[in-house]
Amino acid sequence: LHPIQFLNKFSGEYPIAVRKNVDFIRALPDLKNKGSFILKNHSEILRSFEDIIGGHYNVSKDGEVQFIPSANKRVMLSLVESSSAVRSLLDIGFYLRHVAAPGDLLMVDEPELNLHPDNQRRVARLFARLVNIGIKVFITTHSDYIIKELNTLIMLNQGGERLKALADREHYYDFEMLSPDKVRVYIAEEALIKLDGAQRKKRCQTLVQANIDSS
Repeated sequence: LHPIQFLNKFSGEYPIAVRKNVDFIRALPDLKNKGSFILKNHSEILRSFEDIIGGHYNVSKDGEVQFIPSANKRVMLSLVESSSAVRSLLDIGFYLRHVAAPGDLLMVDEPELNLHPDNQRRVARLFARLVNIGIKVFITTHSDYIIKELNTLIMLNQGGERLKALADREHYYDFEMLSPDKVRVYIAEEALIKLDGAQRKKRCQTLVQANIDSS
């Protein structure tokens, strides 16, 4: 076949996650008038998110998604003009304000992408607050900053005068603390596994649950 004929015959589909993401982005103009339970009952979480991105999102009358910086609210930037962090956190921002419901499962792949280390820690604290209001959060990450911050929230949750003083000094709050029984950690590694129907174990990539020690 001629290359052009070959391309015309080609048909493919995006993975489900990508298709869902594209559909979500397309639906943003229709979502702007909806309010999540976070907007209604936990608006402080939205303020924390706006601190991370340095502003808030807006959808114009023409359906264009814009970013309005906190430093100058008269400026309306297109996504092309906005930072990579603003673009990468767009889905989460609209989810929190317009879609989130108790009992949801929020899945985020590598939330640390395009984020300064300080904001990686802030995102970890944001996820902890979501867990504490009833949203399940599943993340994959390579970020030491996120893992260490979650570890800090678990450690500080033990209480006691010394840890309470430390939390106050570093501006941690009770609603950010994590109970160990609300957290599961899995490490991707190779291991010998007996697959269904197989006679022998085979070395495969798998997830191994790690122990969580609150101390």
